[in-house]
Amino acid sequence: MKRKALLIANTNGLEGVKVDITKFSAFLKSNLGGAWFDSEIQILANESKVSLLRKVDELKRQSNDYTIVLFSGHGGYQRRTVLEINGNGETIQENELANISKRQLNIYDCCRSIIPESTVKAAMDSMTVRFAESVNTYRQKFDSRIMQADEQLASLYSCSIGQVSYDTSNGGVYLSKLLDAAKNVSTDFKLVSTAHDEARTATILESKLAGRTQVPDAVLAKSMSYRQLIISLSS
Repeated sequence: MKRKALLIANTNGLEGVKVDITKFSAFLKSNLGGAWFDSEIQILANESKVSLLRKVDELKRQSNDYTIVLFSGHGGYQRRTVLEINGNGETIQENELANISKRQLNIYDCCRSIIPESTVKAAMDSMTVRFAESVNTYRQKFDSRIMQADEQLASLYSCSIGQVSYDTSNGGVYLSKLLDAAKNVSTDFKLVSTAHDEARTATILESKLAGRTQVPDAVLAKSMSYRQLIISLSS
């Protein structure tokens, strides 16, 4: 039997997605999961839309007997499940991953919150959604963008379970890095998830240089980028 597993990941702001892919790949290769070969498993992380769809077409031409597709990352729903595949906000729809082979299992680990029909295409294709021209103060812009987000609870932790969170004369290591990330806004706004990801990396590095271990953690919604919470606006 010819088989193929396609594991698609959007790790932007979602550290757990990397774990999802690692665990699922290990499961497939185990006897319990079917003893798949490494050569039968293809991992595409933060792939561009053009590249991803080209590789899907290649798989279709292979005429495999069985295909498993896993997507882990951000998502939404508009008539069908919409998958945000990279940090640039590019999306595909679930039907674009259908009919790769005659026998197929697709798994989607993402949000499926409703995307309003009135949402313009630009809002789905870019994470830098522009605010209405009538919204002209920072407070109004912030209010508008927060209310655009899905209802959710985003929890950020300065360290992982069982670890110690360190403080310095300049304040807490993680919080300092989080504020640095929040102030560094290259687009219209900085997502909570993106700021945490940047702060996490910086905290791990600083702690390692000091001979310590501190790995920040988070629980975040897998919503589309433009429906996630923001932490800051560009000035």
